[in-house]
Amino acid sequence: MSSTTAAAVRRLCAAGDVRSALALLARGAKAGDASLDVAVCTALVHGCCRSGDAAEARRVFDVMPRLGLAPNEVTFTALIHGYFICGHREEGFALFEEMRSGGVEPNLYTYNILIGEWCRTGEFERARRLFDEMPVKGVARNVVSYNTFIAGLCRHGKLKDAAQLLEIMRAEGIRPTVVTFNLLVDGYGKAGKMSNALHFSNQMRAAGYQPTAVTYNALIAGFCRARDIARANKALSDMKERGLAPTKVTYTILIDALARGNHMGKALEMFAQMEKTGLEVDVHTYGVLVHALCAEGKMKDARKLFQSMVEKGVKANNVIYDMLIYGYGREGSSYKAMKLIMEMRKNGLVPNSASYGLTIRSLCNDGKCSEAQTLIDDMLRAGLQTGESVCQALLDAKARQGSSTDESFP
Repeated sequence: MSSTTAAAVRRLCAAGDVRSALALLARGAKAGDASLDVAVCTALVHGCCRSGDAAEARRVFDVMPRLGLAPNEVTFTALIHGYFICGHREEGFALFEEMRSGGVEPNLYTYNILIGEWCRTGEFERARRLFDEMPVKGVARNVVSYNTFIAGLCRHGKLKDAAQLLEIMRAEGIRPTVVTFNLLVDGYGKAGKMSNALHFSNQMRAAGYQPTAVTYNALIAGFCRARDIARANKALSDMKERGLAPTKVTYTILIDALARGNHMGKALEMFAQMEKTGLEVDVHTYGVLVHALCAEGKMKDARKLFQSMVEKGVKANNVIYDMLIYGYGREGSSYKAMKLIMEMRKNGLVPNSASYGLTIRSLCNDGKCSEAQTLIDDMLRAGLQTGESVCQALLDAKARQGSSTDESFP
């Protein structure tokens, strides 16, 4: 394969045109091109994985030895990462064992990827074994190694371990980054330990970093979770004073907290303020308000807000539809709930089992058995199980109708 062809394969992979890159490689292999190299095959493995096709990546990987090419640590790492991204973790770990048994030593990126995957599922003992093995094998841990481990520990609530890892990181001479501190601020904030969250926010400043929007969002979310709206607003003011514009996430956190605290007026004011700033309001922010309105039984307001959302070009998702269906079902508006289910289906969405069940039971309570049966049929077509309670509700409704008919015509 000429250097021009090799460059073309890499260029096609970088552009996401993996199919053309594969065809080009196949032509080179068929022609017996002696310059076909490991780097080009590795680029293809990476390209296939990035496009979500781990099976094709494995085929390229398996062809390499037949072409006289030995996959190196970069090739193995690319495929291991691809397996993890595609949800084939067992294949990824099996390939790691294959890598080792074949005498190919993992590099820094291999270790970081494996540690990240073990942390993702909360298997910290396995992650720690690899983490401790790195210096033994002569692989220097970097800030990504530490941040990956700290992120996993914080995500699973192991905050003391995460804080201890920060100290080990410093002792090793690795300077924590803004990301490191933000992970700890967020972790402690989610656990409701705001004094600790503020401690790491202060440590961030002491290390010479300025808090970012991510830092403030974590603090605001933590205060909101602790139902301390006053301190959340103080953090918001501090954020603005430092020249940081509140983000979509900032506003959504505060709107959610106000709505959950039965301060709908203030929540709607915050929503209006968000719109004025020119920030794009997404379906999640609308969903926060719709959920609160439905929970309060204010279905007219909820529907009005939903309609405004659609008119502004924000696409509704399953979650917001299910909220409205729940609200209508709970107040006994069976036809309105049914209409929303039909609207969802028309838009290519599938309601959840709870939405179907609630609407069917509401229809049965209103004696609308044929409509209930229509929804049961639609539910089955969508691949959902109806459940005994739904079927029993329809049987009971039919029995009531039969009893009423018998009484009318003795």
